[in-house]
Amino acid sequence: MHKRSSPNPTGAAAAIGLAVALALGSSLGCAGSDKRSPEDLRESADNHYEIALGSAQTGSMDDAKKQLEIALASVPDHGNAHYLFGLIKLHEGRTIIEFIESEMCLLDEAAEAQRMRADELHRQAHASFSLAAAAYGSNDPSLGRAYNSMAVVSLYFHDYERAQAELEQALAAQFYTEKYSALANLGWAYYERGDLVRATTELRQSVLMNPDYCVGRYRLAQVYLDYKLTEDALEQIERVIDDERCPIQDAHRVAGIARMRLGFGTGASEAFQSCLELAPRSCLANACRQFLTLSAADARQPAG
Repeated sequence: MHKRSSPNPTGAAAAIGLAVALALGSSLGCAGSDKRSPEDLRESADNHYEIALGSAQTGSMDDAKKQLEIALASVPDHGNAHYLFGLIKLHEGRTIIEFIESEMCLLDEAAEAQRMRADELHRQAHASFSLAAAAYGSNDPSLGRAYNSMAVVSLYFHDYERAQAELEQALAAQFYTEKYSALANLGWAYYERGDLVRATTELRQSVLMNPDYCVGRYRLAQVYLDYKLTEDALEQIERVIDDERCPIQDAHRVAGIARMRLGFGTGASEAFQSCLELAPRSCLANACRQFLTLSAADARQPAG
């Protein structure tokens, strides 16, 4: 597995602070000459944030970032603007990773340079989420999602201790309405650290809170598989792959392994074939291709 460098949120935060400072000097004239009241500045920032949100939803990320810079020039501690900036950076970083790992499985020097760029975008995203969390009040419903998003980045960097601390903050947020997501991330942090008992506990709670949250159910199936609870794993993962809203390629690999362990050779082959068809040039497809060969060999063995 590619080992990513340790995150440097302080440097990323400084970079974002510089961007905001530049915006203060270049947007809406010199900051010292801006005589608008705090209320007017807040209204202006809110308006530019709404424009940015609309641009981001239509895929116009460059325009969205320009609008967010203007919003932060008016109100540097605009929590929603910082959070949306983080989402955009996270999206940009994930897009790079998906291309080099899910679409092409690139392993050359150029791909390594792209991974470094993706890492930097993730660091910037974490810094923006941190600024958002600092800007939100303790009773703001958005506080929990900011901490949860910080943890998503920490999981990306395999910094499970930091992720756990951030997820505890998210779960402690009083009005956070998507705690099932934080529980699924907390369970995964425990899983990656080898604590299957705590991983199972948190992931079960996530699925209990939101039975339709396929990421939590997929992760629970993976934990069950490692726990040798193969039938339970298959039950959970089949609910994921049968749901058209959950196009998780790795879920088909998990289903194939569970079926193969239980002696369902034909079903295992079908699952591995589905894994291949979802993204035939991905790195994961290579693993599914190997499993497909194994399952086909098992299916040809005579019974008894």
